[in-house]
Amino acid sequence: MSVSPFPLLATPEGVARCLTTYTDWWQPPTGSMLQVGSARRGSGNGYGFRAGVLDTLDDRTELCRRIAELTEGDRRLLVLWYVQQAPTEEIARQIGLSRRQCFRRRARAVRRLVELGEPELAQAG
Repeated sequence: MSVSPFPLLATPEGVARCLTTYTDWWQPPTGSMLQVGSARRGSGNGYGFRAGVLDTLDDRTELCRRIAELTEGDRRLLVLWYVQQAPTEEIARQIGLSRRQCFRRRARAVRRLVELGEPELAQAG
């Protein structure tokens, strides 16, 4: 097994953390990553970028690449679960699964996101 260039995405726990923090306040709220008006000296806002954006850009890009490999249903479940942090009952209702199936499907989708970072496992899945 090779070492992942994305250590945050190498474990189910890391993937869950990245999904949960995907829309944190310091992440870009739109397609624009620059804050033109607030890039002043001494503001702590280097070169007009929000603090933390550049630190996680590669991980976010890789996470998006891996998510695109999932089924539409798995993507929807993960967005509801981690990004919107909807209650399990609401997720189950929207997707048409039991609560237990939601937990199982979430765990399977997160494991798949980890596997997609390991080429030998991604081909087998």
